[in-house]
Amino acid sequence: MDLAHAPGDGGHVTAAGPTGFLGLSHLGIVSGVGWASFGEPVVAVDPDAAVVERLAAGDPPVREPGLPELLAAAREQLTFTADLARLGECPLVVVARDVPTDADNRSDLGPVLALLDAAVPHLRQDVVLALMSQVPPGFTRELAARIRSARPDLAFALYYWVETLIFGDAVRRVLQPERLIVGCADPAAPLPPAFQAGLARLGCPILQMGYESAELTKTAINLYLIGAVTYSNTLADLCEAIGADWSEIVPALRLDARIGPAAYLRPSLGIAGGNLERDLATLGRLAATHNVTAPYLDALAAANADRFGWVGRKLEEHVFRDRARPTLGVWGLTYKKDTRSTKNSPALRLLADLEGRADVRAWDPAVGAADLPDALLIGAEIVASRDAVVAGADALLVMADWDDFAAADLVLLRRTMRRPLVIDCVGVLERRRHEMAGIEYISMGRLAT
Repeated sequence: MDLAHAPGDGGHVTAAGPTGFLGLSHLGIVSGVGWASFGEPVVAVDPDAAVVERLAAGDPPVREPGLPELLAAAREQLTFTADLARLGECPLVVVARDVPTDADNRSDLGPVLALLDAAVPHLRQDVVLALMSQVPPGFTRELAARIRSARPDLAFALYYWVETLIFGDAVRRVLQPERLIVGCADPAAPLPPAFQAGLARLGCPILQMGYESAELTKTAINLYLIGAVTYSNTLADLCEAIGADWSEIVPALRLDARIGPAAYLRPSLGIAGGNLERDLATLGRLAATHNVTAPYLDALAAANADRFGWVGRKLEEHVFRDRARPTLGVWGLTYKKDTRSTKNSPALRLLADLEGRADVRAWDPAVGAADLPDALLIGAEIVASRDAVVAGADALLVMADWDDFAAADLVLLRRTMRRPLVIDCVGVLERRRHEMAGIEYISMGRLAT
């Protein structure tokens, strides 16, 4: 079927031009720079002039290992602009604006829709649109109707490109994905040449499927990960109860072909960061809307809501029973390493819980007091260095898996802490347990040592 006579149903791009990346938040920045790194010209567009200015100066506003270097290497192929009219040059436009979540982990699709509404008047005829922003099932099909309503004259092809961005590992994931998932109006039709050629450069399988299947695939992947987190946490608690050691069990699981070497088997304080929580909430609402009984989703939500209690129990058992108002050190404020994100951070929740009960000092490699609203600090002192946290402390809580913490000076802990007690909530010091002589070490999945 001819694209010009079937807007939104597929077709081929024949005109040359740069690829547009619309929306310069975390996803759009890394994806656009990655695309340009293959030697393809990119027009990266966002109405936020401040973000555009920073990127044009080589200063990305998001933290990702390898991103500054990749940006410098691809700079000649990149044009950063706040002018949405520049999208008219682009036969292929990738919509890559991150979707924020609210306090209830619900997606706020307003910013993505507002950006698209502003961009649609500037799109060229026969444009290929690839929506990369994470959206719930049904959104892409509704978006096609929305675009047709706004511009009945516009011939376009719309695809849903499932993003696989992981904070802290985004550059590698963009350049070396294990597979690409593309939602299509007609999964049997070939992808437009410009889109196909760009994806083919990534050298991995390309799976075409219907819009709704692709949208659900993204949440299905994350639900599996949530299940793995909950599985690991449950077994770790059982290990602690019966005197087993989770670290001894994990190698056996990884050698089982049905589980595998890359399985997520590290206990933690539950899911954080916002994305997994959003998908769990999305699937719960989807099941309720369509009268699908889903007790598994309810069980996962309940288990992760309760999981944070592990750190409170360890504090009560090992710290508060001996000292009414202890001095506590906290390593890590972000929800994990190599990111500035504190969305649903267990560390910030811990600071709130400790208000009035302890004197708290904290440090994070990426986030300082100036990066956090006063309400989130709850009286904690943000100090200038990792080692300043531990001086005179009655316990150290490791709340994020930064490499700085894995490389900690254990001799310093023994020498400067009032009580050398480490409660490792992320297992970052697990591999150094043999060096822990003179330090009480508490982690998940075994009895305290």
